[in-house]
Amino acid sequence: MASSSSPETIDHVLQRARIRLALSRPFLASAVLRLPLVRVADSQWCRTAATDGYHVFYNPDWIAELDAASLRGLLAHEVLHVVFGHGDRRQGRDPERWNIACDHAINLLLLEQGFRLPADGLADREFSGLSAEQIYEKLQAPRARLGRRYYHTHEDAGAVPDIGNDLVDPNHPAVRPLRLPSAPDPERLREIRAELMADAAAKFHGDGAGQFQVEIGALGRARIDWRALLRAWLTDRVKSDWSTMPFNKKLLHRGLYFPSLGVEAPGEVVFAIDTSGSMDDITLAGLVDELRAFRETFPCRVVLLQADAAIQEVREFGEMDGLEVPPRLQIKGRGGTNFCPVFQWVAQQAPEAIVIYATDGFGQFPERAPPNAVLWLLTAGHLPKERVPFGAMVEVD
Repeated sequence: MASSSSPETIDHVLQRARIRLALSRPFLASAVLRLPLVRVADSQWCRTAATDGYHVFYNPDWIAELDAASLRGLLAHEVLHVVFGHGDRRQGRDPERWNIACDHAINLLLLEQGFRLPADGLADREFSGLSAEQIYEKLQAPRARLGRRYYHTHEDAGAVPDIGNDLVDPNHPAVRPLRLPSAPDPERLREIRAELMADAAAKFHGDGAGQFQVEIGALGRARIDWRALLRAWLTDRVKSDWSTMPFNKKLLHRGLYFPSLGVEAPGEVVFAIDTSGSMDDITLAGLVDELRAFRETFPCRVVLLQADAAIQEVREFGEMDGLEVPPRLQIKGRGGTNFCPVFQWVAQQAPEAIVIYATDGFGQFPERAPPNAVLWLLTAGHLPKERVPFGAMVEVD
């Protein structure tokens, strides 16, 4: 518990909590370090903490009452409101009832992850496995469920009308003056949220995965945000895995072996789909949708490989040829699974390509990791992640 609410003390406590949270929970690191914290002193509408979808507002007097573990739980709670896009997803719903539904969804996830939450946090087990939208429909008497002192109703003295509890309208007159001049415009903010979501999805693992996927799925069930995912993934590789990025050819003549930086779009991609017998038709159809979405997002050269224990088909889509991936593919294969032929083909035919491999993960892996950047799209019921020997992993439903 902080001993004082002076600016210096609270800033120090918050900074320490942010760093500790980022180090201990990598799936939250990008969000918790990127979203700005804004002090709201002597405010009736921000008695605890709140977010407008970008800023995280906090009341220093209340922060001073929290122990370190509860403060980390609070920060995780607020940034997940942003990652899950709860402000945008409210649409025409009652703001207070929606806020309660979102809090149940987030807190159930955080408790599964072993977080400690501030007293009286909403986390009713009857809502486990439900999205915020589904919880909202089940809430019959929202105010009867409040049950914690840092929630207030609109009838409370000093409450600001039309502001939910910790989900606030960025354009409300009470909130707008507190926003930073550098705050992104709505279009850029959507991109930032997509980047944070993709980064969290790529790094999340362990308890609470079901609840996490339910909320991520509610953001947009049709497609992966490929641009945000690859930007976050490739940026992370530049920072953490220098050995497997393609070398910067402009520096090779000087004897300098540096990876190519600032990659926003891949030059060539091998998109391999596991067509073995363990992959059902519905899953394969969904993967074709993802391939089409990728092709629309990145009109780069894409080589589609269908493979089970051997490569069954190779189809190329050039960078500027205008060819679209057909909505339905004739699936070829249905045998066992061996990942080696795909990486052997890549080594010979596309040595600098990024490899995206869609599979349930059950099969024979190469003895050595390839030099290429590899992203595994792991389908439902996949091999445990710790048994995948190399590459980044993203779970797809």
